[in-house]
This record gives sequence, C-alpha cells and structure tokens, in this order.
Amino acid sequence: MPDPAAQQQTGSRDDLCLDRSRCLRVRFNGSDCSHCLEICPAAAISLEQGLELDRERCTGCLLCTSVCPTGALELSADFLACVAQFSKVPEPVLGCCRTKEQANGWLACLGGLSDEHLLYLVRQLTGRLTLNISLCADCPNSSMLPFLQTRLKNLAAGGGCSITAIEKADAVSHREENVDRRSFFKSFRTSLFQTAAVIMNAGIQNTERRSDYTSKRVPERRALVNRTVQQLPTEKGQQIARLFAHQLTFSEHCSTCQGCVAICPTGALTTKDRHQQPVFVPERCTGCGLCVEFCLDQAIKLSPAPN
Repeated sequence: MPDPAAQQQTGSRDDLCLDRSRCLRVRFNGSDCSHCLEICPAAAISLEQGLELDRERCTGCLLCTSVCPTGALELSADFLACVAQFSKVPEPVLGCCRTKEQANGWLACLGGLSDEHLLYLVRQLTGRLTLNISLCADCPNSSMLPFLQTRLKNLAAGGGCSITAIEKADAVSHREENVDRRSFFKSFRTSLFQTAAVIMNAGIQNTERRSDYTSKRVPERRALVNRTVQQLPTEKGQQIARLFAHQLTFSEHCSTCQGCVAICPTGALTTKDRHQQPVFVPERCTGCGLCVEFCLDQAIKLSPAPN
C-alpha cells in the first residue's frame, strides 16, 4: 500500500526553471500572451510586473511549462537523462514524485509532459511505456489529468513506442533493469557517483536563468521536435515537422526595419541583407507571435503550417 504521507506530496516551485528575459510580456509590454496564466490551476503566476511565481501557491504541476512558447518556463529536471534510463528496461514505467518508487524514471508531475515530450518518447523508445497515474486522481495537482489525457489522445500514431496511462496501481507492471553480474556492479558504481552528485548539489539547484535579452535560444520543447525529426527518414521527418511548423510571410508594407529580427527570442528570423525582408527559419519558430505584435508596419502574417 502507498505511504499515506507520500500521497500528500506534490512538486514545488523548484521543479520549474524560470527565465524572465524570455517571457513575451517582459520582452514587449504590448504582448498579450497569457498561456501560463490561463492554464495555472493554483493562480500562482502573475504577469502584471513581469513574470512572477508565487512560491507559496505553486505546487509544481508543470502545466505552465507545457504551454510556454519561448522557454521562459521549463522543466528543471533533465528530461533526456530520464529517457536514457528507459533504454535499459523492456517496458519502462514513468511516474511522478508520488509514484517514483514504482517507476523507472520520474518527473515532479506528469503535467509537464507536453506534446513535444510525448512525441520524443514515442519516437525514441520501442515497445510500451507506461505512465503511472495511479495516484493522480487524489493529488492536489489532479487538474493536470485532462490536459495529459488530451495530449495522449492527439498523439501522432505509428511511432516505435506505445504509451499507456494506467490508473490502478496493481495494474502497473514495474520491473527494474535486467543486468548480468558484471553489468550490475558497473551500474551500481555509476549509481553511487550519481547519488553523490545529487547530494553534493542538493539545495543549490539553479531554478532560474538570466539570459541576455539579445540572446537567441530554441526552447527545449522545440529542440526535442528538431532532434526527433533529424533522427527519422526524410519523408517521415517532414511529416512530423509539419505538425509543429508555422509559416510566416511579409506583405508589401514591410519597411525592412529588422525590428522583428531583434525581438524574436528563438532566432527564427535572421538578417541577410538589411535592405531586404528578413529570412524565416521555420525549425526555430515556436509560433509565439511576438514578431506580429511588435511589427509597426503590421506587415507580418504568422499561421500554423497546413498539414
């Protein structure tokens, strides 16, 4: 039986990595982006004086990280390291901080699994991946469940892995990594070093970044899509890329001021010739729309690419 005390556990503000300089409201006060504000069930986010998180209210459901288009809010956990653990288990289980004892890898809350994370899991793994949601219904963060279920329902099929969310604890088949004697001691030694590193870094985890406002960075979620596309055959990769792609066009009213290039947080717009319209780099675009809001000429049109 699960420990009753563990059932009260949730994530916290420390499970989020905050980079205020990438928030659209901070970069341009005329932006009306409010994705994080609208999805936060705890009302822990404020945008009135720039991006702020109320540490007392935040329960670490991570829903805000799944909708932020620019990486101002991201997982503080190393998602790729979590996925790497699954390669050693035939049918791995992914849990949260409340079910981590019955999982091969875990995030603070499964509400942080965005469409991009799920796509990466489907394409990176084989066989079956189980999401252990057996304690989610009674969790203070249970409001994330409908979002997760919708993302699973809309997940592009035909990948190398199937993902199943299981609600009953006794139906979760959790097995540890199968290793021989030599591999066991190697794994044990690695585990000791990893544990020591966690202990040494406890309490000093960096949950805030201070990026320069002029720096360009592709958010981690978009980087997962690009990584997935690069690992697929060309035709299949193009199909996946179109699911997350946007198209951008300039009208004849464009004055080539290059302001959109400067304001874009991801580097999706670049300057080749200051007297010509900027060049659009679709694999770096997250569709945040800041260029459209910022353009004084109202010369930019941005829309999802047709599938």
